[in-house]
Amino acid sequence: MSCSVWVFALGAVGCVVEDVPETSEPAQSVEPLEPGASRTLTISGQPFTLTWDDDFGGALNGGQAKSFLNTANWTKENLGVNYEQQAYTNRECPDNPTNWNYCVENGKLTLLARQERLDCVVWQQCTTSSQCGTNGTCAATGYCVYDQNRNGKYDHEECAPSNGASNPPGNGTTYSSGRIKSDEKVEFRYGYIEFRARMPFADLPAGAIPPNGMWPAIWLLGANTAITNGGRDDSSGWPMSGEIDIMEYSQIRENPALFPTNEAMGFNALWREYPEAGEMAAASGGWQANACSDWPNHGDAKCDGDVGGARVQWPGRTIDYHQWHTWGFLWDENGFKIYIDNLPQNGGTPVGTFTIGDNATEFRQPVYLLLNNAVGGELGCLGWSGRSCTSSAQCANGAACSGGKCQETPGSCVNIDWAAHGDKAKLEVDYIRWYHRNSGYPQAARAACQDNNGDGNPDNIIRNCGFNEDFTYHRTDLFFEGGGGLTDVINEGGTRGFVQWVRVDNGGSQPYSVQIRQEGFPLSAGTTYAWKVDLKSSVARTITLKVAQSASPWGVLSTFNCNVGTGWTTCTGPNFTPTAAGTYKFEIDAGGTAYNNTQVYVDNMYLGATANVCQPDCTGKLCGNDGCGGTCGACRSGTTCSTWGQCTASTSTCTPSCSGKTCGSDGCGGSCGTCSGSSTCNSSGQCVGTAPTPVRKEAESATLTGCFAEAGGDSGSKVVAFEGGDTLCWSNVTMTGFTTATAHVGAPYPSGQAQLKFNGTVIGTLTLSTATGGWSSPNLTNISTAISASGTGTLCLAGLTHPNGWIYSVDYLDLK
Repeated sequence: MSCSVWVFALGAVGCVVEDVPETSEPAQSVEPLEPGASRTLTISGQPFTLTWDDDFGGALNGGQAKSFLNTANWTKENLGVNYEQQAYTNRECPDNPTNWNYCVENGKLTLLARQERLDCVVWQQCTTSSQCGTNGTCAATGYCVYDQNRNGKYDHEECAPSNGASNPPGNGTTYSSGRIKSDEKVEFRYGYIEFRARMPFADLPAGAIPPNGMWPAIWLLGANTAITNGGRDDSSGWPMSGEIDIMEYSQIRENPALFPTNEAMGFNALWREYPEAGEMAAASGGWQANACSDWPNHGDAKCDGDVGGARVQWPGRTIDYHQWHTWGFLWDENGFKIYIDNLPQNGGTPVGTFTIGDNATEFRQPVYLLLNNAVGGELGCLGWSGRSCTSSAQCANGAACSGGKCQETPGSCVNIDWAAHGDKAKLEVDYIRWYHRNSGYPQAARAACQDNNGDGNPDNIIRNCGFNEDFTYHRTDLFFEGGGGLTDVINEGGTRGFVQWVRVDNGGSQPYSVQIRQEGFPLSAGTTYAWKVDLKSSVARTITLKVAQSASPWGVLSTFNCNVGTGWTTCTGPNFTPTAAGTYKFEIDAGGTAYNNTQVYVDNMYLGATANVCQPDCTGKLCGNDGCGGTCGACRSGTTCSTWGQCTASTSTCTPSCSGKTCGSDGCGGSCGTCSGSSTCNSSGQCVGTAPTPVRKEAESATLTGCFAEAGGDSGSKVVAFEGGDTLCWSNVTMTGFTTATAHVGAPYPSGQAQLKFNGTVIGTLTLSTATGGWSSPNLTNISTAISASGTGTLCLAGLTHPNGWIYSVDYLDLK
């Protein structure tokens, strides 16, 4: 959750860090924009082109029927942070009409909070479900999911998934709500983000003071955030990933008795950097995030990565929460500019301007979007941990004022009349759009250590080996076995530039008590590898280096001791040849009782086959050539891959025109959009006719032949043992108007196929091209096929033969 300087959004406690292979980002189709919107903008004389958008059904208040979230853009998420009082569910309005927390309807997305006691997920490490007790299952994450069944529904059926990579969700929460993220689906670097939103309780009469306790936000996290399963190497925890809170709203500050200045709306950015004197991070064993604004609690107010850098003062913004407002976030290599309503493409001036210093490398990498509507917590109940007071009238809900401090709790300030106004506890979002500058953005040159033999091709398995490139997810991890310390990437200047800095606060009893390591490298049997790294230390010492298995039994492939002084030393280990393929780590042991309060610097890490096999390198890129004859990803229709590795406007002499149109031809061989369902495009470029309401068919509700249902889906149970010749059939299904079928499936291997048949006729084929990592949640994904059928009858999913037997597990089928 977005947070102030001392609120840890995705704290390091309980994080799972896993190195995963890079994969291509899927191409995205062009969706119609609502009337008045533009795919091109000019900001300060520079042309920008729309790269991605979600208009949540089209024009606001257009009468659109209830529909599901676009799973090509969004994933629901549940976790416990910031002392918040809610659990995040997976309940959407089309299939949960009375208790939903998410709804796309009437041209907007609504995230609605509800008052209800809800257990969601209890976490315990496991390898089999037998370790998880009654009703417990062992998820693919290696943690137990317990169904407490407090309200008569299994928790895995109604709670959003928690992937075990961040703080686990709590049980017995008082409220439910919604949280979505675009991680692994929409991730971009720099650009202009625009969205239109309305705050909770906006439907109260004008002049009414809203109740206390709501904390909605629209924000960004680095795409390097640690997750369990993903397409890119996501090995950084918070705050090394960087956090940008474009909009967060602390509703309690609308109460003039508690906060007369009413600065309820704010922007913040948080990251971790080399500590400076006077900060908590300067203390032994300590660290803190640095903030980019003094909103909301007069935080660090620092937005320059250099030690002693510039401080900014922006205390927040007063807005009329009853109204819809539009935010603009302009981000480039120099910093951020924040706009509210008075937008840059219209010549507007920013309400806040912030610069990025050299060391704030977190803000020179791709990020993903998050939207959530929290209840209570540290900003929902602002100041609960010790707000100054002289009487209880200055405290939320009249909490006691003792010793000059309000005796509030993270939930005591919530004073919502849920019976009368619970339907208003909602964050509403009209649209979100992401544009990029057509001329592109600068990108750091690839470090020399990426190409060890100088033939122009990357051959280093370690990405960003010199720590100078745009993706900072390759900052080496610190791991402790009895030791402690800090790490960051700093700009040493000169020919070195960026290097990794490590401070050993507690060396522990052994060299391995403090480990600097990159891990998760797949190495091949019978291949000979070379490895080396540049090191220096604040005191001359011997440092042990290892290449070892990254999991038990931790077998060592190669090791050597390197004498490291106060100047840079290249430490070259002996070549080694694994006898078995596996996943390994490059480990630098910097601990030991003699090395408390010392520092180590790391640069130019190299690990590669002596035959210099080409290693794909997509560092800093989301599209284009990976350097080994492959691609780093594909661009959506209407955009092309620029030289800087991101998607920009296609170069064409024809200027598309969709003025006043939502469908039909754009005059340049493209489309202004397509109509859904049975609606058609008329001569004015408008969709006419009625589209059917989306339908979800749960796999476990089908008539099953040759397969069976079990727990573990994102939405209810899932069907497994689905093989060639097996079927899932639903009767009395009306197909008229549906054009797309999307199955939510999972398998640890690719190429599973099943035919979709209506009344015995094949109408589409659903193919799983890429392995998802497992059969159960959260290792499930969506696969789609175009369909065309009419009438009412029997719809079947029929398995085709697969060499591995089981094709894929099936959670549900969506018809749209």
